[in-house]
Amino acid sequence: MSESDIYVKAAEELRKAMEGFGTDEESLIRTVTAHKTRDRLKIKKAYQEKYNKDLIEDLKSELSGKFEDAMIALFKDPVEYDAECLYYAMKGAGTDETCLIEIIASRPNWLMQKIKLKYKELYNKELEEDVKGDTSGDFQKLLIGLLKCNRSENKEINREECQKIASQLNEEKEQKWSIESEEDVFYKYVMFSSPQELSAVAREYYKISSETIIDGIEKKFSGDSKELLKTILYSLISPSEYFATRIKKAIEGFGTDNKTLIRILVTRCEVDMNIIKKYYHQIYQKDMIEDVKSDISGDYQKLMIELIK
Repeated sequence: MSESDIYVKAAEELRKAMEGFGTDEESLIRTVTAHKTRDRLKIKKAYQEKYNKDLIEDLKSELSGKFEDAMIALFKDPVEYDAECLYYAMKGAGTDETCLIEIIASRPNWLMQKIKLKYKELYNKELEEDVKGDTSGDFQKLLIGLLKCNRSENKEINREECQKIASQLNEEKEQKWSIESEEDVFYKYVMFSSPQELSAVAREYYKISSETIIDGIEKKFSGDSKELLKTILYSLISPSEYFATRIKKAIEGFGTDNKTLIRILVTRCEVDMNIIKKYYHQIYQKDMIEDVKSDISGDYQKLMIELIK
């Protein structure tokens, strides 16, 4: 069977699952999770060509609730999906700061550049302008700085330079680490260093100060700015560990943060989900699948568990 035949067959399976009275949700889940994102996009195209129908619209007409949200997200181009998440995080009354923090702080330069272009294409607006209009103060300044995509791409570490930065941060630790100017040592370190440089400086800082840079941020900053700064370090130095903690936060306590849970499982299921599961067990001494399973239910639960597997 040729590659194109595989996509047509999957499109037929999806159509069959939605035809007639009721919907065969298990068949939908089985077909969708049997393919990677790049293949699902081709299946969506094959569906359009064979039936002259929009797969997303058909799914919307057949499904509902969180199961619908997750299923549709799986048929989105990843860049488009990130752009949409950012748009809806700022649309209407209130702002979903956690979504802005997670996406803008954790995406590498090349991906953020694509997200900005897609955002402009979809909404005829500049992402930076919408962020400016929806945020304020240091939080706004940091987000706009990240959106400039000026982070270093260096993978080779200059050990002496990293030691120098760590020493300067240690000297300033009794004062406020400043983010007032792009020339401030702390600002340059957090906003412009590559993941490898962030990690190297963090190790050197711990050696000479006996506290982590995250500890320092906890003491010196507050609110959304503090969460954003912590996320920059955490998500770039150890992304799988970071997303394990985000999943735990989404399901702990009363109720579930389904938007976050869907966003992380959809965007990471083909990246590092097995590593995320290992970190989750290491940190919380619990099985991530069992924890997620106990917090959600129905077809939505079945789909999410398949993504984790």
